[in-house]
Amino acid sequence: MIQLTHVSTRYTSKKVKKQSLWIPEHHLTFIQGLSGSGKSTLLYKLGLISRDQKYHYKYQNQDIMTLSSRQQAKLRRYTIGYVFQDYGLLENMSVAECLKYYCYLSGKSFDEDAMKVLLDKVHLDCHFNQKVKTLSGGEKQRLAIACALLKEPEILILDEPTSALDEINERDIFQLLKDLLKTENCTIIVASHSYLVEEYADCIYEMNEQGIVLKKECEDQPMSHVQKIMQPRIKFLLYYLKQSFYNERLMNILMVIVLALGSLGTLVIQKSIDQALMDVDDKMRRISDFQMMIESQDVSQKLGVYRDASPLPQELIENIQEFSGVKKVYPYFDLSVQVGEQTVPVYPLYPENHLEGKLFQTIQDNRHLYPSYHSLYQFINDNNEYHFSHFIFDSEVTVNQEVPVSGIMAIGMNVAYESSLDYMLMDYSDMQAMALRAGVEPVKSAYVIFCDNIDALYELEDYIVKKYENININDQFQDNILLINTKTETIRMYTMEKYITMILFALIFVYMCYWSLKRREKELTILKANGVMFDEFIFILNMDQVLKMFLSFICVLILSWIIQIQSLEMIAILCFIYGLSLLCSILLSCVMVKNLNPEKIFRN
Repeated sequence: MIQLTHVSTRYTSKKVKKQSLWIPEHHLTFIQGLSGSGKSTLLYKLGLISRDQKYHYKYQNQDIMTLSSRQQAKLRRYTIGYVFQDYGLLENMSVAECLKYYCYLSGKSFDEDAMKVLLDKVHLDCHFNQKVKTLSGGEKQRLAIACALLKEPEILILDEPTSALDEINERDIFQLLKDLLKTENCTIIVASHSYLVEEYADCIYEMNEQGIVLKKECEDQPMSHVQKIMQPRIKFLLYYLKQSFYNERLMNILMVIVLALGSLGTLVIQKSIDQALMDVDDKMRRISDFQMMIESQDVSQKLGVYRDASPLPQELIENIQEFSGVKKVYPYFDLSVQVGEQTVPVYPLYPENHLEGKLFQTIQDNRHLYPSYHSLYQFINDNNEYHFSHFIFDSEVTVNQEVPVSGIMAIGMNVAYESSLDYMLMDYSDMQAMALRAGVEPVKSAYVIFCDNIDALYELEDYIVKKYENININDQFQDNILLINTKTETIRMYTMEKYITMILFALIFVYMCYWSLKRREKELTILKANGVMFDEFIFILNMDQVLKMFLSFICVLILSWIIQIQSLEMIAILCFIYGLSLLCSILLSCVMVKNLNPEKIFRN
């Protein structure tokens, strides 16, 4: 006997006191009542698909309401067959697909001959390949009963199975249910407001303003209950996944396209970032030498003390030469030149130094000597033929050698070695040759270093500061902050575009997932009513998304190969996009499945 107690019911929206009912096994029990009397609500409780858990439900002397949600789902799957008022069939399927779907759902193999026998049992004559949506109301009702019988249920529940049928078909359905009692080991419960129930019912309950009233009673005939073996569920999950992907193919194609476009768009932006950074680096190379000078701490700004200063550690010079991003390390020469009665410092002009935009006048293409305009203005004449010849190394060794002037530095142009406007630049190879002839060696207290780019320069400076003490660093040869900010702003701008694109398309994809789930809400509710468990929902819903992501990934790989976007960073970007989309999809599916409300959905 099935026993429900403490059942809250409503009649025409008015709450009726808590009621009880006892349904005899292996009989046809009808629940009568007008529309709105609560028949469907009572069936939802009997079918364990009601969200209301505040009642007592005993079956086989077991309190069903004390079972876990998973155990209740197994009862819905293997013990209770439910036929909804609107049949609860997946109408995009054929008859054969629908039967196969319910076979796999209940853990049975699909046998075409056995299915023909089943269809004959429910008096349904149709072709296996006929679409469900082309069947008449009576045929759909019979197919829904056949699908429910596939699981060999102990309890078969039907909600208004004849509401859309004429009297002839109504009698056929009621007689069919009566006949099934003779062939099936089950208890049948039917909600109906038909006046014909009196002819076919073994037991009748009526729902009215007094509550649940017993109108016709019969003795209980306990059935022989068979312990069912739970079959592996993977076959059903894969079959449903296949059918769902095929039936929603247009939506799936759109989602694949959206995800592919978002991924490809992000890759294009990343390529633009790489190209922009290359352009920035190229521009920075044109305007900056990425140069620094390191000195012993006891070197002052006055010439003549480099020889007396402490030498730099040889270990430091060796480490710098091995440092990643260092292009060249040059020893430094302390040199000056006599200009009239004034001694002017001469600084090395290295091959890495650029002169573009820094000259007032170019006299010859060969690089030799470049006086500042300020130190030379009194000698400027129309001939443009002048040179200097009185040079001094380390304020001690004098070299008389004519060095032609190749150009004049721009007015107001100073150098990073000091703030004075009186200076000259000499080609480093000329300086080396002059030192060799004079027997002068570079100083040990100062070196000039060139790096590949601003990042390497910044890292080297950071390394020296942290690793070595008593080292002066002169990095005023370029505006480090300006260069770093220029590159940083470029990276920030494009990176923002990249992440906005990724997040935007991921959100569009997730919204399409939500829209797809809303379209399938009734279908998912039917699954829930038939005992599909939470983990199965998450598997089928997200494997569906994974399949779309895989197809999208293949498309993106092909297109990126065509437009030549290939890098390891591309894989990282795609992993981020698909990972974010999948995470959002999992969270969305969890929320949607948790909030499935069969009572609300089937009433609508």
